[in-house]
Amino acid sequence: MNIARLNLSHGKREDHRRFLKGIDDLNHSLREHPPALTSSCVATLLDIRGAQIRTGERLEPLSITKGEEVIFTANPAENPHSDERRPVITVNYEGFANDVRETDRILIDNGELLFEVVRIEPNGDVIARASTSGLIGSRRHINLPGADVDLPSITERDWDDIAFAADEGVDFLGLSFIRSAEEVRRVHAFLKERGSTMEVIAKIETMQAVEDIVEIIREAGGVMVARGDLGAELPFERLPVIQDEIVVRCREAGKPVIVATHMLESMTVHPLPTRAEVTDIAHAATTSADATMLSGETARGKYPLLALEAMDRVLRATEEHVARFATTGSIGVHNEREARAEAACTLAHSSQASALVIFTKTGQTARDISRCRPAVPIYAFTDQPEIQRKLQLSFGVVPFTCAFPTDPEETVQRALDLLTGGDFLSRGEKVVLVSDTRAHERMVNTVQLRAIG
Repeated sequence: MNIARLNLSHGKREDHRRFLKGIDDLNHSLREHPPALTSSCVATLLDIRGAQIRTGERLEPLSITKGEEVIFTANPAENPHSDERRPVITVNYEGFANDVRETDRILIDNGELLFEVVRIEPNGDVIARASTSGLIGSRRHINLPGADVDLPSITERDWDDIAFAADEGVDFLGLSFIRSAEEVRRVHAFLKERGSTMEVIAKIETMQAVEDIVEIIREAGGVMVARGDLGAELPFERLPVIQDEIVVRCREAGKPVIVATHMLESMTVHPLPTRAEVTDIAHAATTSADATMLSGETARGKYPLLALEAMDRVLRATEEHVARFATTGSIGVHNEREARAEAACTLAHSSQASALVIFTKTGQTARDISRCRPAVPIYAFTDQPEIQRKLQLSFGVVPFTCAFPTDPEETVQRALDLLTGGDFLSRGEKVVLVSDTRAHERMVNTVQLRAIG
């Protein structure tokens, strides 16, 4: 895996801190003893809770039968209907009844359980009828399709969690249930005040976010198509279209995009994926998403490593197939930097180079070249470990760290020696270099074609 994602909706802070420490220790070990044929780091992504409605804590799962009436209540101790033998489902949100007035359905666990609203009692209890059977455990997520939930997108607890993520040096922050680009700007301002360079990933899970997607992409460091909650908010037939539109818009903007949720859901209990799941992952690859994500499959599933291996195998097979038909068609150039990246990728394609080898201090050059989706690997070298980790999210980029001496040519030779020594490249192969070189006492950025000596 490239990135470890931790979800603050579950677990305790000390658990998350322990996981982050373990990943940091692993990264230090990998830098000292880098393995061959892989880049040597794992980045971290921390998801905040966001404006979400959840069921209450339960000692045992609650069994629900299709056709059964249930009570949703924010105040179970004051529930006058508890003696009517209806199951009671507690919610963590006092305004639940008001928001239910804007919909006729209640979904739990992204639609695993569906309830039709029957009526709203004067005291705020909601009576609903189950359309499906199933079990409800502790703190399960509730969707109200079509309702504009009157919770702040970023709660006080979220701000505290964002500060925690910044203090722990997390690489990416997942903003759950955001609705507008203004919320992304507020988080950026907060992080700037704390001196954090953490990248903000906007999770698209609401219709309001879909409607403001262009501005959100402009403001965010990256985007996640979080299909579980988004799919519960809109008609399911619209989800593939919206997913593809977001992927295309992110690529045009040069922003990383993650496709997430239910990608290998069957592998939470089975050792092999379904054919539909395999095709779903392949579709994300053919549309040039930067990353695909596993959730419950690795968080609570019976076969976490098999799920990870399955996703990796499908992505590699699909990308090898797509590379056979790669073209150099332009996706639009907006500045000199993007023009240089496109020229490098065109040169790699026309010369049949084995890779692009680039040198970057901020990661932007690597992201510009990734935007062009070349059919060969992008080996990116930086002298900053945090930039190396952040480049793990960009399509086709295999990031490394190495010292940048004063002489650019010395840096290039160090990088090529590392690649040949690690079996990434062989002597005699051609590569396209994007690096600085000295010209008349000045440093200039160049695109070069070289054969490895």
